[in-house]
Amino acid sequence: MPHYSMPDQERLYVREIGHGAPVLVLSGLGMSSWQWLPYIAPSLRRRKFYIPDFRGFGQSKHCKIPTDAEFKTDAIASHWRDVNCLLEQISQKENLENGIDVIAYSMGATTTMHGMKYGNFAAKIKQYIHIDQSACIRNQTDWEYGLYGTQQATFLNILDRMLVLLLPYLDQHLAVDTLPHHVQNELISLFNEFVALQSSNAFISFLDQFQITKYLKIKSLPFQTLDYLYWYLKSYQQHNEDYRQTLISFTKPAYFLIGKHSALYPADGQIAIAKQLSDPKIHIFPRAGHALIVNQPLFFTQTLNQLL
Repeated sequence: MPHYSMPDQERLYVREIGHGAPVLVLSGLGMSSWQWLPYIAPSLRRRKFYIPDFRGFGQSKHCKIPTDAEFKTDAIASHWRDVNCLLEQISQKENLENGIDVIAYSMGATTTMHGMKYGNFAAKIKQYIHIDQSACIRNQTDWEYGLYGTQQATFLNILDRMLVLLLPYLDQHLAVDTLPHHVQNELISLFNEFVALQSSNAFISFLDQFQITKYLKIKSLPFQTLDYLYWYLKSYQQHNEDYRQTLISFTKPAYFLIGKHSALYPADGQIAIAKQLSDPKIHIFPRAGHALIVNQPLFFTQTLNQLL
């Protein structure tokens, strides 16, 4: 399971597993490549999967954040550059003349759409499985289905406060759990507000009874170093890309897996865009939110492998 050299010479870890026609899997925020293994297991004898750990996660957690001005505050653009570089290297081992199947979830889907818009990625895709992501993260006058839907203003307010809190410590290259205690406490408080936007906060209220609460909450953050935490937060704060027309223009086979109760990306918006494609296949997960992989794992596994 090799590491691949990226344009800035950082070594990105890519899990390679299975045999057969290649599939590129692009994960959601905070995921590691190993988390896909239970879901792709039924196809391992007929498909070869390439699953990169994005910078900051899994076995790529030590990759440095790019220093180029273009990527310093844009994780999505950076991820696309890495994916494009990876594809060039995969093509030296695999016959990609007819394209490669792509599975992309959440942030991975945003990366895919970014590549479609700016890097001719659509021409390299044989079929596309798009998992619970909006084609436009920021709400606009004609669009209310971005990140957190009608609650987006509240989300952005929390995001802004979190960035202000962390900025004074950014140059110290600290692990999140070594921040001053009052900063950790405020960070947890803001994190709780994020959670409350998605679902009941009852579990966190229950944990508050115990002394281990702060440790558990800090460790539950998807990033454990301050530079990466700030990089991703800043990227989402500034992300104003609109990929709606880009996705609508995609002409290859496209499948949309959507959590009916997704709080992060309202299902109505995802469905509205999907229906504008030439021949979309829409799969609604009736008992799932954004984390449909976790909410309905058996249905997800069955659906994914049927599509493959």
